[in-house]
Amino acid sequence: MANSLEKFLSANKDIKKKEETDHINLENLWGDDTFICRFDKATDFKAIENVELPAEFSALYHKDLNSIEFIFGVIPPENKYLDRKFKFHYNSLEFEAGFDRPTEALKLIAIGFRVMQVKSDTDYRNLGMYSDYFKQEAQSESMKRFFKDKTPTNFFIKGDFSKIHNDFIGLAKHLNFYMRYYDRRTPTILIFDIDKEKEKFALPCHSETNEFPKVLNVRKVEPVILDLLHIANETTSVRLKYIFYYQILEYCSYYNLNEELKRKLSNIVKNPDVLNNSSHYSRQIIEEFKNYFKANDDKQKLEKLIIDYCDYDDIKIEIKCNHKYFSQDLVFDGGFKISALVKNEEESENPSKTIMKDIVDKIDRIRNVLVHIRESRENKVILPTKRNNHLLVPYLYLIRRIAEIIAIKYE
Repeated sequence: MANSLEKFLSANKDIKKKEETDHINLENLWGDDTFICRFDKATDFKAIENVELPAEFSALYHKDLNSIEFIFGVIPPENKYLDRKFKFHYNSLEFEAGFDRPTEALKLIAIGFRVMQVKSDTDYRNLGMYSDYFKQEAQSESMKRFFKDKTPTNFFIKGDFSKIHNDFIGLAKHLNFYMRYYDRRTPTILIFDIDKEKEKFALPCHSETNEFPKVLNVRKVEPVILDLLHIANETTSVRLKYIFYYQILEYCSYYNLNEELKRKLSNIVKNPDVLNNSSHYSRQIIEEFKNYFKANDDKQKLEKLIIDYCDYDDIKIEIKCNHKYFSQDLVFDGGFKISALVKNEEESENPSKTIMKDIVDKIDRIRNVLVHIRESRENKVILPTKRNNHLLVPYLYLIRRIAEIIAIKYE
């Protein structure tokens, strides 16, 4: 038993083993710190001795069986996926795929599963429902009724992975594409963005330096903006998050009228004969709007919005927390370049007078390349790579803070 566990740990070097009086705790399975697996010391670990846990998936790689087991769920018997099995050819090699009962290895891990954090970006590798299913004796009667007649089911791919150099990610991306091509409702393989070597960025947070307010003045946020904030927070894609926050700025800048225009329009409608000479005043209004929009392209509107609603002090925390990042030139995979925003930490505290315009320019250029992949004004791109997603994070923090400030103040 001990030998089997040591084999498992040898193949999964990021897992940490901690012994208690009667239990063995395994932490950081899949490189995930949101849960642990706890076992009695008498547990037989033979079922997992040939298993690797690829951090990019909710899956078990059975080396001895040439099989990857993707953790799916507990489903009713009428579910059509229970019977779905097929072969496919990839890189001139034949593989088999289909849904089937989970292995003893998965059952063992699920029984040991214990939640450690309230929130998990990986949904605890889909182990929660399995843990409840395999420990039904400890569940309530309502949970037992819920699981009655349901079948634990996983998705398997079998083949000689060594001939594709264990490129599970490339295989999964291709298979997801073709499965969805034929069945728009098909479950697909979740692929998590894992990069152990990447630099850790600080998460700018006001409560780190200031006490959380005892009283909050919650102003109503415009519904469209509120929905965009919600979806930006819900999505896990860095690129999509960035675009959603930019859409908030885009939306507000479109409707943001400058004070001079407001004054002119107000003076027009205050004329006592406005009802009698509506045609005349309508033309004046149209003329004012025409001149306004002619003199303001989208970039100018964006700049005006941000400068009208944000001071540097409002967003300084975002720059200071990651001043090393913002004080270097960035080159993304694909060749797109962003010059340093500040020279050093001191300048992040006392920046140049043009800092807000520089910020607008950079977040606008990033957005254009993300949306258009090869934007007409740029001959370089930001490719959808893990490294690029990571490099975008501090600018994502920055645009998020700007969007939130405008959402609070915008009327």
